[in-house]
Amino acid sequence: MQPEAVLFGVGYPVAIGVIARFVPVVRERRWHWLAAHHAGVVAIVAGWALRGEASAVAANASWLAASTLWYALGGKGEPAG
Repeated sequence: MQPEAVLFGVGYPVAIGVIARFVPVVRERRWHWLAAHHAGVVAIVAGWALRGEASAVAANASWLAASTLWYALGGKGEPAG
């Protein structure tokens, strides 16, 4: 099995699971969840890097930065609704 497949197989389910609950994660300051999300996204970025897919690395690394900033700001600027 390719190492990137393992990274994707772990990273995507963890990251998406947290994204599905991201607003409560931010509002309730669930830093353990954020840490799990970051670990998942780092695994995804590493998998794309191993495949040499620079655009996928950039897109996922950008989300890592954006989600970190969102959490750091405590949800300020989150979408209305």
